[in-house]
Amino acid sequence: MTAPANQPFLPRIVVAEDHPVCLLVLEDQLNGIGGCEVTACETGVDALAELERAPAAMLLTDISLPGIDGLALARAVRAGRAGQADPRLPIVVISATVGPAERLACDEARVDLVLTKPVSFERLRSVVQRYLGSPG
Repeated sequence: MTAPANQPFLPRIVVAEDHPVCLLVLEDQLNGIGGCEVTACETGVDALAELERAPAAMLLTDISLPGIDGLALARAVRAGRAGQADPRLPIVVISATVGPAERLACDEARVDLVLTKPVSFERLRSVVQRYLGSPG
């Protein structure tokens, strides 16, 4: 993905979250961190379509999503079935239900990191910096 000549390239983060308030909070936090373009999706199907439409630098996803859940989405990316998505794309699960079974399922889907909701601004900023470098 290239940016127009008058705009700098910003890494794109695809966020898949079906709860409108949680999605808004994640968008606001990522916009506050800066240095990235945020693509918000309310379903796993929409997130997969966005990953196919244009390259992304990171995927943030909930586990429970309508249509394609977050783990199926992660497996599709890792299998190279997400169009242009890089199978090495950093995938971070953010979920309210993260018990031992969910962590094992995330490991099996080759998720990079699992976070429990709510995620603080500072924690999200450290995750973005870890995978994308210093924002801005």
